[in-house]
Amino acid sequence: MQVYNHPNNLFVADFVGNPSINFINAKGEQDSSGALKLKVFDGEEITFTPSGNFSLADWYKSRDEGIEQEKEKERLLSQEKGYVEKANKDEVFKYPVARVNDEQGFAEKEEAALSNGDFVLGVRPEFIQIGEKGMFSAEICGAMPTGLESTIKLKIKDYLLTSVVFGGVTFEIGSKHAINFTGSNILLFDRKSGKCITSGSLSK
Repeated sequence: MQVYNHPNNLFVADFVGNPSINFINAKGEQDSSGALKLKVFDGEEITFTPSGNFSLADWYKSRDEGIEQEKEKERLLSQEKGYVEKANKDEVFKYPVARVNDEQGFAEKEEAALSNGDFVLGVRPEFIQIGEKGMFSAEICGAMPTGLESTIKLKIKDYLLTSVVFGGVTFEIGSKHAINFTGSNILLFDRKSGKCITSGSLSK
């Protein structure tokens, strides 16, 4: 449960959990209140509020210092006798973003060079709540009841999200509903490094 709730990076977050975590690309910055004003789903605005006091600038500084230390460590190792350079270079995990594409099913849009301010939100399926009022309007495009719970596929614009609804609830394919992202354990990842920055809550 520690790994499930507090993964160190995108790969671990994706590897642990069934159904898999939802990844949502986001872009924005931290304001004076400590909250992050983000844009998701091609322009929709949303606010991420970190759990506790958190400085994004300090996190970036620590990340960059860590990268430089690793580079220096590699440089020193390369000077040692018998050193063999790794054939498989470390790369940031290519996380899946589910999108609707009539010809190819799911596709991930190619992105420009990443910089500070490029994030990924990680939302576990059980944190997506379907109701009458919510942050976004979504269309039901898949529903799989399994008894105690149902796995629901939701479409927002061209994006697909997976929700888990507990209880004997049924949904009509094609119907539209409001959704909320609930709880304080929504994960914020740095797209540049793939590392988990912090957890928090979402509001609109």
